This record gives sequence, structure tokens and C-alpha cells, in this order.
Amino acid sequence: MASSQLNAGRTLRMGTALARRYVLIGPVAWGGVSTVYRAIDSLYGRAAAVKVLGSDDPGVRERVRLEARITARLVHPGVPRVYDYGDAVADGRTVPYVVMELLTGVSLAGRVAGGPLPWREAVRIAATVTDVLAAAHRRGVVHRDLNPSNVMLTSHGIKIVDFGLAALIEPEGRRRARPGPPPSPADDVYAAGVLLYQLLTGRSPYPGARSGALLAGPMHGLAPTPVLPIDGLPPSVAEACRWSMRKPPAERPTAEELARALWRGYESAGSSSARSSSTDVSGVTVAQPSASSPRSVPGAPRSSLIRMPVRR
Repeated sequence: MASSQLNAGRTLRMGTALARRYVLIGPVAWGGVSTVYRAIDSLYGRAAAVKVLGSDDPGVRERVRLEARITARLVHPGVPRVYDYGDAVADGRTVPYVVMELLTGVSLAGRVAGGPLPWREAVRIAATVTDVLAAAHRRGVVHRDLNPSNVMLTSHGIKIVDFGLAALIEPEGRRRARPGPPPSPADDVYAAGVLLYQLLTGRSPYPGARSGALLAGPMHGLAPTPVLPIDGLPPSVAEACRWSMRKPPAERPTAEELARALWRGYESAGSSSARSSSTDVSGVTVAQPSASSPRSVPGAPRSSLIRMPVRR
């Protein structure tokens, strides 16, 4: 059953004024346990997005509150602003809500559904997204769910949305016992590499894998299919993508290092062009770099395309 059908019975009446202030105009999105409404903040007379939880599960309610607190601490142009959050009585029940900046635009998933993006656009988007991740990591936040559906292309720039799975980075000595490895910025960096790969090729580096399995891919030896040459793509960009998707998390760059590498590759294209590529007997295209090609990624081989190691 679709999420919208699950939530249909719990949709609030239009005209409802949550907290005697946020007047709901109409639903704009549905999630598994929440509905997002377009609303008017009657105090300031501005449009806003109001996310209303439809579940009575205390754990889910706390997750929404944590999402609001985490997002509110990320004061950045690439993150939607959180104006308010709390509980309100509506239709005879208490509902948690979060009031956020109303975004107008399209998701990156819709943009990439039409096929690969021009490489300059793809690199610009990935570099901007990675800048936002770097800012989040400096504030101790890991997004943990970066994918094209959670990136919005708006009239006010690129925004990372949906911090519903985000987590705070806990100092080594204060970590609480939880199953699995602790949240790590390296997870976001890996996801940024996957995102760039998708934008450049129009497909996942792990064909057939569920989106939720992408981070587990390196742990289970999944190998992406080598891609076709991308005309004009600077070797340093392909190297940066490969660097971010290395299997050992400790060998990946930080988000800040990845952003710098991508911006350098983006800017270098105006002054120099990538050399042509040739194909070896294995069917994998290998670069023919010039002696002056920039090396922004330590230890990574030069390549004019993204070529991930294949499992033997």
C-alpha cells in the first residue's frame, strides 16, 4: 500500500490552525509516518512547510523531534531552515509538528531520471552538496541518507533535505552501546561519491542493489560496472569520485577535502581540456593523461572516467 494511502485517513482538515498559528492549506508530500502541508504562518504572514507526524509510536515522535533539533542547528544556505516545532491538538488528538522553510523546485532524482547530466552540471551539484555535508560534519551531524531524492534544486540554490535519519557524532568516550558501527562522516562521503557517479552516468554504481544497500556495498565486495568515457571530464574529478568510494572508510577523504577536489576539477576545465581516452584489452577505458594534469588525490591513478576496481 502506498504511503499516501496509509496517511490518507489521518490527513488533517484544510484550514486547521495548528498551535493557533499555522493554517494548513493543502498536503504537498507524504512519508511513511508523516504528511507535509503547505501552510501560512498567520503571525508573520509567510508561507511555510509543516510536517505533521501521523504515528502514535513514542520512538517515532522522538525521532521527529530529534530531526528538528538537528536541522535547526545547521544554519546553512544549503539546508532548509527550521522555524518551529512542538505538539499541537488537532482533530481531537495531539500531533507533533515541525515548521520549515517551504521549498519550490524539483528533486535531483527527477532531474537525473532523464539520463546523465552534463559533467560540469553534475560536478557543480556534487561539489555544492559536499560543501553542505562538510558544514554538517563540522557541527557534529551525519546525514546518513544522502541520495538524489533528498537533494532539491530550488530557485534559491541546492538544498539537502530530510534529516530524518541524521545522527549526532558522539565523542569516543561518550558513545552509548548500540548495534553496528557508530555514525561516521565517512558514510556521507561515500554516499556523495555514489551521488556523483549517478549524476555522471545516469545509473547506480551497483546495478540491481537496493538504495539502502549502497553503504553496505563495499563491505560485501560489490563491484560497480565500469562506465563509458565521459568527454571532457577532468581526470582529477574521476579520481576524487573513486577516492570517496574506497572500501576502507579511513582511506576516504573528508567532505571538505572532497569538495575542494571537485571544485578544483570543475574550475580547471576552463583552462585545460582532458586528454582523449583509449580502451585496453580488458574493455575498461584508461586515461592517457598529460604530464601537466593536476593530481588532487594522493595515490590515486589518473583516469578520464570513473573506473571502480572489479572484484576478482
